[in-house]
Amino acid sequence: MRGQGRLYKPQGCQRWWMDYSLDKTRHREPSGTTDRREALRLLRDRVGKREKGELVGRPDRVVFAEYVQGDDGKDRLVGGLRALVEQDYRLKGRRSLDRVQGALAHLETFLGRGAKAPTITTARLNAYAEQRLAEGAARATVNYEKAALRRAFRLALEQGLLATMPHLKTAAVENRRSGFFDEGELAALLLELPPDVRGLVQFLAVTGWRRDEARLLPWAAVDWEGNVLRLESARSKSGEPRVFPFRLAPPLKALLDARWEAKDGLYVFHRNGQPLGVGAIRSAWKRATRRAGLVGRLVHDLRRTAARDWRRAGLAESDIMALCGWETREMFKRYCIRDEAALAQAVGRRYGITAAQSGAPVASGPELS
Repeated sequence: MRGQGRLYKPQGCQRWWMDYSLDKTRHREPSGTTDRREALRLLRDRVGKREKGELVGRPDRVVFAEYVQGDDGKDRLVGGLRALVEQDYRLKGRRSLDRVQGALAHLETFLGRGAKAPTITTARLNAYAEQRLAEGAARATVNYEKAALRRAFRLALEQGLLATMPHLKTAAVENRRSGFFDEGELAALLLELPPDVRGLVQFLAVTGWRRDEARLLPWAAVDWEGNVLRLESARSKSGEPRVFPFRLAPPLKALLDARWEAKDGLYVFHRNGQPLGVGAIRSAWKRATRRAGLVGRLVHDLRRTAARDWRRAGLAESDIMALCGWETREMFKRYCIRDEAALAQAVGRRYGITAAQSGAPVASGPELS
């Protein structure tokens, strides 16, 4: 009947599509089913919502990415789902803008700039995931890319550009942290590193800070009078400022003294006055781990190791989180940090044996090799 919309199948498509009008604007969107009765039921639901004023959006006008050519001849992103996400990240000051842009670039390559929102179906995104995995992308990476697209659709819903979105299910990923260094492994690793990278690794092994938090640490953050490291919120991944007292940590103080003697520019860890580059760290790390027989170990394992060593030294979880920069206990737990001494004492209590009776050594804090 006129005004009730219609069903049709695009050439080469097995699923039914819906065609209806809203405020004299024509809408086409997939029903997601090959069953005509189910598609008709969904169409009637759409028409009913339209008549009640509940249906919004112009799905046939929303594309993945819309560009215009600037005066310099380069394309400039001006609209579409991709632009919604990038704008949202900029407005919120998210530090991971570069990463989400990379994720959206992969999606754009597969879907195409002008891909209309109704054509970005669950089946098509499953095909995208299969292709990315075949290319060697990690499952967690593919999940992140799909999550970026899900954010784009949700923003479009919030702004009334769309009324529906595809179901974007991400695969379960076991991403629990587990790698640690023992004292001998760390000593062997340090011997194989060049002096400038060695200092950075020593620092990470004690503080448990993230690589770039230490790599870009300026001398202005070292409070010599108060014997405290001060990490500004702008340089912290969590966005929260952090302090790390070093007056009662002789190995850390000695390291900072040595770095001061080699001072050349604004940064604590540098090469020719410039902060150590990520590429230089990666190449030095890869070479050193191979020579030390530690292939496959990660720089991030130093963060796990530091947290474990502070826990063994008797620090409370809340103190370790404050020193190393974890915001929530849930994130801290993902690093598989266990108070092994406390567990050993618990086992001993089962048999009536105390730590003193067992002759167990007293745990010591982190050391620098």
